Amino acid sequence: MRILLALITVFSVFQAQAYCLIKGVDIQSDFTAKEIPIDLNAGDQEITQPISLPSNSINTFICEDTSPQLNKFTLIAGQGNAEYYLIEQEKHKLYVKISLEQDSSFDSGIFPPEKTIDHHANELNNLKYKLKYSVQSNYTGNLAGTITANTSKKLNNYIMIKPAECAANQCSIGSNINQKYTYYVTIRPTFTPTTCTFKNQTITVASISYQDIDTNSFVVPNPQPSLQCSSSTGVATSNITYRFQSITPPSHGVLVNELGINSGSAGEVGFELKNKDKAITFAPDQKFTIADFGNVVENNKIIPLDLKVRYARYGDHVVTGNVQSKVKVVVDYD
Repeated sequence: MRILLALITVFSVFQAQAYCLIKGVDIQSDFTAKEIPIDLNAGDQEITQPISLPSNSINTFICEDTSPQLNKFTLIAGQGNAEYYLIEQEKHKLYVKISLEQDSSFDSGIFPPEKTIDHHANELNNLKYKLKYSVQSNYTGNLAGTITANTSKKLNNYIMIKPAECAANQCSIGSNINQKYTYYVTIRPTFTPTTCTFKNQTITVASISYQDIDTNSFVVPNPQPSLQCSSSTGVATSNITYRFQSITPPSHGVLVNELGINSGSAGEVGFELKNKDKAITFAPDQKFTIADFGNVVENNKIIPLDLKVRYARYGDHVVTGNVQSKVKVVVDYD
């Protein structure tokens, strides 16, 4: 019984395991892929990309001349967690989540167990990986970095291409446990900023009598004017606000009558405006929020204003007639 146990022990220690060994890793083993354009307007995306290692790499590899069962390589992400980046385009920006994953439907194949054959790194190019990305709303976590839109950026995360591991006490030509080809992924992100527009719109306020000028109440105009937002990414790429700007200087906060005191005009009577129950002062710093940066904004969303109007005199020359005023709605991106 003792002899049998001893024989089994010796057999276990000296049993060779098939494996591959990268040569020249102290010289060069890092590679950077050609840039991948990513369109952040396209929504959540998953792109399958092939590895593209060069054929003239110094880092060849050999495989042990025993059973070929494990003579293969595996692709894994260097960092298991997804990364978050801030993409900037002048005043506009957004957060994007990016991850790298193995595409398990592709493998390296099994290499012949012949250690006299130098294999080049490009023989591993049938391996593929997945690049996943998605625009984030209201992200508040840590960032892996900031990228200027439409410029190349090498991700912090990377791909490792590792041979099946074999420790030094198991493999005759040395350990390969710490060996790998490192493959860096470069992206070029683009997106269309979220914008909102106010097209020319005419609103009508019901007529009142001369006697009611000083006592008439604020009313909702018909129709209520509105903005329309274009949001290809689905989020606000800035703090979006709007403000009111008078075409002609207001008189004590009242929009003047553009018809003046000409025939058919009501004279020196114009309009006072409120928006969201605040008196409109026409000051450039009086802004109303459409969406804060990072908020969800539906594409082609219609956003009604909360406007109210009343007649108001700004002089003594008031007669029966028409009142016409103009105001500009300005959208700002901060």
